[in-house]
Amino acid sequence: MNNWKIGRASMAMLVLAMASGCGGEDPANPANTVNYSGPVSINIDKFKDGEVRNNAFDADKNISTESGNPYGMFLSQARATLGRPPAAVVVDRVTLTLGRDSTGVTAFEQILGGPLTVYLSSSSSTVNIGTVAQPTGAGPVEVVITATRDTLAPINSDLIQGSFKVGIRVPAAASLPRSFDAKVATVLYFRALAL
Repeated sequence: MNNWKIGRASMAMLVLAMASGCGGEDPANPANTVNYSGPVSINIDKFKDGEVRNNAFDADKNISTESGNPYGMFLSQARATLGRPPAAVVVDRVTLTLGRDSTGVTAFEQILGGPLTVYLSSSSSTVNIGTVAQPTGAGPVEVVITATRDTLAPINSDLIQGSFKVGIRVPAAASLPRSFDAKVATVLYFRALAL
């Protein structure tokens, strides 16, 4: 009889434990969603023969000035999905592709040396988010992401408000074409966190 009571009590505890583990994310209730991810494309176009300074390129662009403001749309969708403004935004992935409208160059190594650093900057701080040892080909080139939520903390409020720049810093190739104008299609995969 005692074994029966112990077995029944154990079964009741198991059912309660299983039930309490359910319902972490409820698609019908976005307030329970813990994150929202999405790609944001931005074209950085300051890779021209006249833009080399100290044998290097350092080109950036304000995230909100891209045509159609895709980062603004990302933040809007994140707020709708999370049910509130995000607590933080992180970067999961970045790819670089030589733009179709580039002239005088067909591969990154013709104008870019290495290592290449992708960074995000605000008016008060700059955070390196990833590197490429030597970009080659026309892309997409995968950037090795080094940024974490902790390293992005100095610019977190700027990420949440959409008031930052995306930049690329890289040595110029040893031998450059006489005339070139390269556009770099940069796709950043952001993730907005609820907590």
